[in-house]
Amino acid sequence: MNKKIDCRDMACPQPVLETKKALEEMNEGILEVLVNSVSSVQNIKRYAINNGFEPKVDDLGNGETLITIIKGYECTIIADEKDEEKFLNKTIFVKDDKIGEGELGGILIKRFLKTILEFKKLPKNIIFVNRGVFLTTKEENKEIIEILKELEKRGVKIYSCGLCMNHYNIPAEELKVGEIGNAYDTMDMLLNTEIVSL
Repeated sequence: MNKKIDCRDMACPQPVLETKKALEEMNEGILEVLVNSVSSVQNIKRYAINNGFEPKVDDLGNGETLITIIKGYECTIIADEKDEEKFLNKTIFVKDDKIGEGELGGILIKRFLKTILEFKKLPKNIIFVNRGVFLTTKEENKEIIEILKELEKRGVKIYSCGLCMNHYNIPAEELKVGEIGNAYDTMDMLLNTEIVSL
């Protein structure tokens, strides 16, 4: 059974939810998902990989992308069990670009994030929502961006809320570290890991 779904112009997290629904309805076959935003491509690709599929991404031009997912064959992606030993089952949830008010708030957020690098076991994920997305996109936060790049290099997943970026008129191209997240992935992480809120 082959299926094609059109997820163009859909708001987050609808493209992921439509992809999930279509895959659940299929026993096997090829699912093609048509999208026209960078965040949708990243979100669907990540969802597919996290669920054992190997998505193929084709740029069709004019801002449109076709994502092909094959269901019914074993995935060749094998998780490294040793990697699990490096991480705590924790997600850090960052809701602002400061902890508290003013200059001190800015110093605190930078110090707290930098201190994570000193631990042997790291959190699995760091999610940035609301004004927290300024920490992954704005040039004035380059010191924090470098800290986050180092954490990402060590395997920590960094996500910035796509809806929040849209709200603050931050284009996807301005994301300096990590990936654009969506409501589905965020809730999945919040429900399946311990949450540390900053």
